[in-house]
Amino acid sequence: MPPEKLDAALIFAPAGELVPIALRAVDRGGIVVCGGIHMSDIPSFPYSILWEERALVSVANLTRLDAQEFMEVFAQTRVKTDVRFFPLKEANSALTALRDGSITGASVLLVD
Repeated sequence: MPPEKLDAALIFAPAGELVPIALRAVDRGGIVVCGGIHMSDIPSFPYSILWEERALVSVANLTRLDAQEFMEVFAQTRVKTDVRFFPLKEANSALTALRDGSITGASVLLVD
């Protein structure tokens, strides 16, 4: 999960199982957009992750080119991502950093 709730999430992958995860990641009033032409079935999820005015919508006919163009425009924005990588053998250090709040973005464990 992101360090703080998102305003929106855009799912390009055709994987329905990502929908409940994305709904949990967005804040009240947030929106989850399913951007693919095809998607596997969305699994059942508790109403509580849709509640509080969250919205789930699909976009008709979004192509791979549309996604690439979106990412090019997005790259020009001021949004900055912060990812910190840890070798698997330093998993305890990663957990400590998460607990003490010294990680401001995402942490990734690298498997050798």
